[in-house]
Amino acid sequence: MAPARAPSSDPVRTTDRREQTQRRQEDRILEAASDEFRRSGLRHASIDKIAEDAGISRSTLYRRFPSKDELLGTVVVRFRRQFVREISEKVNGLDPRAAVVEAFCLGMSHVSHDDLLKRVLGDNPDTLDVLAGFSAPQVEDMVDEFSRGIVATLRAAGASMPDHQLRLAAEIQVRMVVSLITAPSRALDIDDEDALRDFAETLLAPMIW
Repeated sequence: MAPARAPSSDPVRTTDRREQTQRRQEDRILEAASDEFRRSGLRHASIDKIAEDAGISRSTLYRRFPSKDELLGTVVVRFRRQFVREISEKVNGLDPRAAVVEAFCLGMSHVSHDDLLKRVLGDNPDTLDVLAGFSAPQVEDMVDEFSRGIVATLRAAGASMPDHQLRLAAEIQVRMVVSLITAPSRALDIDDEDALRDFAETLLAPMIW
């Protein structure tokens, strides 16, 4: 009887497994980095602690993320995408203007109470450009990420305005949230949920049609 053949390797399957392993490793790194930035802030965050919590070596971490700033930028982008998904899920089923109000109030609450964002803004205001995507090319990325969820939701709810106008309205509202958090207004109490809702209903919702 001929000896059994060893199973042939499948390069596609091997590549898939490698990519899955790398994605899981990156998720661990970003989770560990998020926790460390929340605990210690940007200036005092320990790369060694992040690597230890992620279960990897310091050299492996630096191969994936050559600098602390690059790691922070990836953490913030990941947070921003999760935030967009959360808002899209919570406004699902509302009419367009109600969705705008809810998204604004959720955004204000989320940004003002999230420890990571408070640490980032408090430790290094220059990172505002990374956080909000106010500097190119982050502006386009931010608008795309926000719009993909919100535009689809508002379309399903009955919004009829052109896509480019809806995208612009989304950007204006994101800028409004960050501006109110970083430079509080004397005319609007950002800790007063009723006042925020009234502001959104009166001035922001009419932007959507």
